[in-house]
Amino acid sequence: MKKLFYLFLFQSFVYLSLQGQPVSDFTYKLDNGIIVKTEHCWNQVWVQQDYAPLQTTDKSPLSVSTRTLGDLTAGSSFKLLLAGKEVKMQGAAPGTYNLKLVFKLSGKPGTLGFVVENVVIKPKTRTTVTITLYNYQMAITEAPAPSKGLASFDYKINRFKGNTDQSNNLCVPTFYMKGQHDKAVTPAESSSKTAGKIKAGTYDVLISIAISDQTQKVWLENFTMKPDVNYAISTNLNGGVIVYTGGNKDIKNMHLYPSGTSVKQTGNPAPIKNLELGNYSNITSASACPPGAYDILLAYGNGNKYEWKKNLVVKTGSRTEVK
Repeated sequence: MKKLFYLFLFQSFVYLSLQGQPVSDFTYKLDNGIIVKTEHCWNQVWVQQDYAPLQTTDKSPLSVSTRTLGDLTAGSSFKLLLAGKEVKMQGAAPGTYNLKLVFKLSGKPGTLGFVVENVVIKPKTRTTVTITLYNYQMAITEAPAPSKGLASFDYKINRFKGNTDQSNNLCVPTFYMKGQHDKAVTPAESSSKTAGKIKAGTYDVLISIAISDQTQKVWLENFTMKPDVNYAISTNLNGGVIVYTGGNKDIKNMHLYPSGTSVKQTGNPAPIKNLELGNYSNITSASACPPGAYDILLAYGNGNKYEWKKNLVVKTGSRTEVK
């Protein structure tokens, strides 16, 4: 069995597998023409291949199982490809293939798709490909709003479906003319950092999200904003929240690491910068966190002492307390 592919994604287009099984040709497009791209975000893809003897009752040497974390998709379809051409899964000959997947979005109508490469079918063997998808959901609601020909906008960041708490969320939209990212367009009016009015037109909109000492970037490219229309735009991170509830006022920071990091460290607990996935300084307020299993390093005072909390699990739509 191939090992699980786990990657914190730092580019939107190319997913690279550490196990020689790339995931490529990633697209995220809404039916209204908006193309969603991300940089330095939490979105991930897990791919796993399992092999078992082919049974006489098996109709195909390949089966595909897909799962999406949180609220994002409403179904999927897939095609088996060989040299770019579709091959019927039933009776597929032994060899190495690509698997093209397309997911129907559950929010704003659109699709998300990518290609899993190096899918191996062996003689007299059944291959099971299991794919887990984690990404952000975009919701855009349009409503008439007389504004003397201007388009109005209001942005929000939701940690997961149903969570509308905007405290401890930092989100700043920046507008650029379509395809021109060298000079930002200043809105005609700004009522806050996340709301205002702008001249109608087609823009590439950059949403900068500051979480855990990191700025994530979500691009909404080819966004046509019409006059006298209000656009309520929200990004559902499909994550969970993490908060320190131990009550020790000397603890000032939480550092996140992959589960199992603590047992590999010798000597006294201390930060391991190259393995750190994030850190939180506002530890007693609920902060957004991607789903996963973590070892948490608690920092006392100015870093004069550290303590590990091991194997804490954060799930989509849940609250994880560190005590």
